[in-house]
Amino acid sequence: MPWQSKEYLKPPIGGPADLATLPVAVALLPAGQDPVPGDWLPAEWIAEGGQLKAMILIGSGTLLPLTKGITYQVWVRITAEPEIPVLKPGTVYAS
Repeated sequence: MPWQSKEYLKPPIGGPADLATLPVAVALLPAGQDPVPGDWLPAEWIAEGGQLKAMILIGSGTLLPLTKGITYQVWVRITAEPEIPVLKPGTVYAS
């Protein structure tokens, strides 16, 4: 993704049909870094092509800007008390 771009990030998340009723948050950090509490931002659930995805706007002018040349790890946290799974569904390279 070009670092100047502003686009929706939509990592696919597998799970039960009622997953979309649970709170979801996303963190986007340089690869090799783990998220801390202040890194998580609320995301939305969407269904595209029969797949559930956690959607959040990233890039220029957002709370998740990109720096050219960095590979970012995408983190997704689902609050499903008492469980709070944290997933790593992929990476984004800022070109």
